[in-house]
Amino acid sequence: MPVPPVLLGEEFTPLWRHVRATLERRGLDNRGWVPLPDGTPTDVRARLREIAPGRSTSRLDLAALERGLARHGTDLLALLADAGCPPTGRREARDAERDRRRDRDEALTAAAREELGGEPWVVAWVDEVRSRIPDDEAARRTVRVVARVLALADAPGERSRGEVAAQAVRWAHDLDRGGAYRRPVGLALALRAGDGHWDDPELWAAAGLPGDLVATPVLTWALPLLGDGIPAAVRSMTAAGAPTPLTVLSLREVTVDLPSGTVVTSVENPRLLEAAVQQGLASPMICTSGNPTSAPSLLIRKLLAAGAQVRHHGDFDPDGVAITARVAALGVVPWRMSAADYTAALAAADLEGVELRPITGPVPETPWDPALRRVMTRAVDEERVMDGLLAEL
Repeated sequence: MPVPPVLLGEEFTPLWRHVRATLERRGLDNRGWVPLPDGTPTDVRARLREIAPGRSTSRLDLAALERGLARHGTDLLALLADAGCPPTGRREARDAERDRRRDRDEALTAAAREELGGEPWVVAWVDEVRSRIPDDEAARRTVRVVARVLALADAPGERSRGEVAAQAVRWAHDLDRGGAYRRPVGLALALRAGDGHWDDPELWAAAGLPGDLVATPVLTWALPLLGDGIPAAVRSMTAAGAPTPLTVLSLREVTVDLPSGTVVTSVENPRLLEAAVQQGLASPMICTSGNPTSAPSLLIRKLLAAGAQVRHHGDFDPDGVAITARVAALGVVPWRMSAADYTAALAAADLEGVELRPITGPVPETPWDPALRRVMTRAVDEERVMDGLLAEL
């Protein structure tokens, strides 16, 4: 049955608006007492008592009103809707949202602790990703994907990002830019490494997740690789006076074998390798081209495993010494990267009247020579000392 028309007159509108506001605060199921608005007409009060009998003339018993409306085959929410004052259920929505967030956060924290561990970076990762995860099911799924990707990235062997995504997420593009899991995985990589932006391709490549296996090869010169196939091709390129770029795809298939006592020089900037080629220097060299991504890192590991001594030189600036520290962690020896080498380079620049850019940010630790970090005030690019390095080679 419809709402009694007598309750839908304009004189009732202030009351129904007040009831709606009360239900928005207390919840749609609340049926307590509601004070009548000031100025409620006497005839309105009388009609209310006919439907919701009670002693009070200043308050409305919503439970009694509900019972009275039930006798007419309707209810309070239908009355408010017909009166043009439908409640939106904001309290219920707020409660549901609060419960959703609580369930999501609990599931995310528990799953991360179980699958990723309790390290500080995991706690920071949970705080970073929680706001973009809709519910508890998505939280558990996201943690599972991140754990699988990290495990595959850490496993022996070289895989492209697409290969890892196909195994961990079931779609090869889910880890590409714009992909569903690009951000949570990238944040895990950056926080775990303690360095880099989550969307930086170099971060992904350094973590063993290059965009593909043929991009960003490592540039090499005069590597005396032994054997047929790729090693023979490298030797032929050297004989032809040309450097050889080696991709991850090539490197993961090749067995690196070298003459005993081979020393390989790693440089940060391509200009040094270019100059070595132009001068016809026979000294084996590789170039990281800045922060070493998958290809140079893989080649360095293979060279070291083959018994080569790998030594590295880079820029005397915060990025350069950070790169040197990263390759040193692989077993590479910092070369001509001491405090004495740095101060000599400064003195040469001052003698030539060259203005060097100041170092404004913090300098990373230089464990191979702690004094280096303390004396670095101006940046010295590797090209500035190129002639001396090549002369020694």
